[in-house]
Amino acid sequence: MFKIIRYEVVDSTFKVARNLQNTEEYTTVIAKRQLKGRGRFGREWLSPIGGLWFTTILYPRTSICTYSLLSLLSSLSISKTLEKNTMLKPKIRWPNDVYVNDRKIAGILIESDVNGDIIERSLVGIGVNVNFSLDHLPIELRDKATTILEEFGKPIDEDTLLIEILLTLREYYEKYKKGLYNEIVIEIKKEGDFIGNHVILYTHSKKIKAFIRDLDIYGNLIIDVEGGTMTLTPKDVEKLELVKTSESESS
Repeated sequence: MFKIIRYEVVDSTFKVARNLQNTEEYTTVIAKRQLKGRGRFGREWLSPIGGLWFTTILYPRTSICTYSLLSLLSSLSISKTLEKNTMLKPKIRWPNDVYVNDRKIAGILIESDVNGDIIERSLVGIGVNVNFSLDHLPIELRDKATTILEEFGKPIDEDTLLIEILLTLREYYEKYKKGLYNEIVIEIKKEGDFIGNHVILYTHSKKIKAFIRDLDIYGNLIIDVEGGTMTLTPKDVEKLELVKTSESESS
């Protein structure tokens, strides 16, 4: 069904996948543990035994303007799969994370080879906190992250979850390649927890207080800020924080 390359321990599945040449689409590199896992903007991603740490190779051959949508549909695939297999209620957090009970349970990292305006190859790195306790994380992360074991109360089969995520990813990705962007965006909005909320956006140079108005057809963020409306892509924003109701009312 899918070509899956398995390792016990690697620096990162992303690094292994990047070095693969001429391999078929959906080829997936997975490891039980990563020593140097990373997230967006080079942030460290802790990858203990008991998680799903994998990278899938895709060949979108679509416009670079759809990059945000590719990231969001990957998050959507995880959210839908967790909901189906655990009865949890995950929420997508733009542009690339999945949260349960306001704590991060999964994240996405995508890097692409671009030729002109066309995304030729994408490496979709996915990390899902599955069957480990919060004791395996540093104290400072235990109120910000969670795991399926912690939320669901029992372990689930990691291999089954991997295949389910890949199947769901393929479903949305094939729609994406056909240009069914609006159909995907509608589902992302249903699974998201950010539209219609006040947020703090951390850009490369400053902090912005904003109200999230909507997503555009490519999955970019449409925000209201003092002075008007603007659109942001994932490359513009390092971090998004939801503002609690009491905070937004007092600001």
